[in-house]
Amino acid sequence: MATDVSLSAGKALEVFRFLCEAERPCSAATIAKETGFPRTVALRMIATLERYDFVERDEETGLLAVNPLVLHQVQKGLLNNPVLSRVDRILQDVAQRTGDGAIYVIPSGDKAVVINRVEGSAEMQVRASEVGMELPLHCGGAPLAILAHSSEAFIENYLASPLVRRTDATVTDPVRLRAIVQTVRENGYAVGNCDLFEFLVAVGAPVFDHRGDLAGAVSVGNIVQRFPPERIKEVGKILVEATRRF
Repeated sequence: MATDVSLSAGKALEVFRFLCEAERPCSAATIAKETGFPRTVALRMIATLERYDFVERDEETGLLAVNPLVLHQVQKGLLNNPVLSRVDRILQDVAQRTGDGAIYVIPSGDKAVVINRVEGSAEMQVRASEVGMELPLHCGGAPLAILAHSSEAFIENYLASPLVRRTDATVTDPVRLRAIVQTVRENGYAVGNCDLFEFLVAVGAPVFDHRGDLAGAVSVGNIVQRFPPERIKEVGKILVEATRRF
């Protein structure tokens, strides 16, 4: 309920989120301006975040940035997440069986965010999608898997918005994308064929939590020479089997 929300905590989290998304350390004045908070409020939120080691201040410049200790705390917390522990086993399994790098992405609004990556053993490894990267949902193996298993209302709204063309192979036509969504659902896996990054193919499959809700998607990818049609089907089957087994 809205009455249960702490407004002060919310403001502090808005400041923290701003610093997470900022491209460089920021001054208190910049934080106040960009968040729209009065300077006194911004200073109080910054002091709170500093007190609990979410934010650190450079002693010479006074500029503020996210404290690296946050990463340590987050990593400890994620160890207890049941979906992520499953996903780690899935990534390790498919990377070992295919030899190619595997990633896990989660939906975030109209984007997919890469939050984990496991390298394969193949001599050729391509690091196109890095942890923290935001990807559009209408191209790439894992993003397409998320789009295909989103609600019909979400899909309609997404396809009605302007769609960026990442490469010459990117599909932006809503009619064609609806057909792709249907194919993904029928096959159990999605194929991004040079549509997100040139010369790269990725095969993705959805991951569901214990309630059957969409939790994200995993994908395996590499250069197009390693993914002829028959191998795409093989990798797709590996992904479907792994996401169901773990």
